[in-house]
Amino acid sequence: MVFLLTCLELPYAEAGATPNKLVDAFDALPGETSVLVLKDDKALVSLNAEKPLAIASTFKLQVLAELQQQIKTGQHSWDEVVELKPEWKSIPSGILQDWPDQAPFTLQTLASLMISISDNTAADALIQVVGRDVLATASPRNQPFLTTQEVFTLKSPENQDLLETYRQSTAPQDLLPTLQNAPLPTVELVDSQPLAPDIEWFFSTQELCQLITQVADLPLMQINTGIINADNWQQVAFKGGAEPGILNLTTALKDDAGINYCVSATWNNQQPLEEYRFFNLFSDTLQSLE
Repeated sequence: MVFLLTCLELPYAEAGATPNKLVDAFDALPGETSVLVLKDDKALVSLNAEKPLAIASTFKLQVLAELQQQIKTGQHSWDEVVELKPEWKSIPSGILQDWPDQAPFTLQTLASLMISISDNTAADALIQVVGRDVLATASPRNQPFLTTQEVFTLKSPENQDLLETYRQSTAPQDLLPTLQNAPLPTVELVDSQPLAPDIEWFFSTQELCQLITQVADLPLMQINTGIINADNWQQVAFKGGAEPGILNLTTALKDDAGINYCVSATWNNQQPLEEYRFFNLFSDTLQSLE
């Protein structure tokens, strides 16, 4: 789940490609794919857009959307300070796992790190602030709503017995305290091959477009625009997620005429993915909208 994309100059696979031609190329990728391109809420392209697939770190859009809503209703504020608890610490991507216990952070800082560098510890802290049950209610498919620490723990080959117990449990939420005492894997291990593909966060590209549209105007959404050249757009909001066998890129765009777009694409396969093949198709899709 190490995922930090910066703006890359990617070669285009097909000059002058249309969104419909490109969606055929997405469809031809091995495994499962989902693509949605919206123009002012009207679908220009839709491929399995209602099908939930694993999205890795892009789930953090759901956390941010719920945090934003709670701030709007006065339950929290962006300048509210929380102290970093040791039990919240996950593994990278991110930096907060190495910060001192009880270090103070505003919710604004945690949210900015969660989105801009996909900080997993920041995400887990905000899951606790927002409330796991609130997130599960907002996304009923993802129950219990797992932290990154819990996902990594369950995926670790060292914890196979715990994983099987979790899979067979009729009340998996009751096992979550047990995960706190299990060893976390190394980043190298979880990045080496697809592991426990059922232990994930599952969203459709339709849902992801709804989520990123809710939070697109937050300044923190424009810190890292991923593979997108922000100079070509009036505004860019971006979040992506990647693990072995999982890729998602989701962006909300506004052009100079004020037209809003959302482009979300997901690729799942039981084998390692040819990532640049996916990135090129996504970049070509964006180019076709300019």
